[in-house]
Amino acid sequence: MPDITPIVNVALVLLIVFMVVMPLIQEGILVETPEARNAQEIVEQLGAESLILSIREDGSLYINLHQVARADLKRELARAYHGKEGEPIIVKGSKNLPYREILDLMEICQEIGAPGVDLMVKKP
Repeated sequence: MPDITPIVNVALVLLIVFMVVMPLIQEGILVETPEARNAQEIVEQLGAESLILSIREDGSLYINLHQVARADLKRELARAYHGKEGEPIIVKGSKNLPYREILDLMEICQEIGAPGVDLMVKKP
């Protein structure tokens, strides 16, 4: 009778690794978003096909997980949005950013043809 203990150990280690890594993959860029009590969950909308535009407190911009220079934002966002026409873009902004920064991102999303913008927040 073969000993299956090593195989079970490997399977459990892999399970733990996936349990730790998956939330990091889904979360994307770490941004301290503001809280909203009445936020609607859009978890079902989030997935590999979702376009998430993130801006950190230091002003660095990301399209999904790729950092983008501010000068190239409109071009890169249009390229990433190609094939997703009709879908809203999810904006994930740091809670300490000036309102103008988020508004500028929303205007760029409108300029490339996004019908709407969803703001990502954290539920308290």
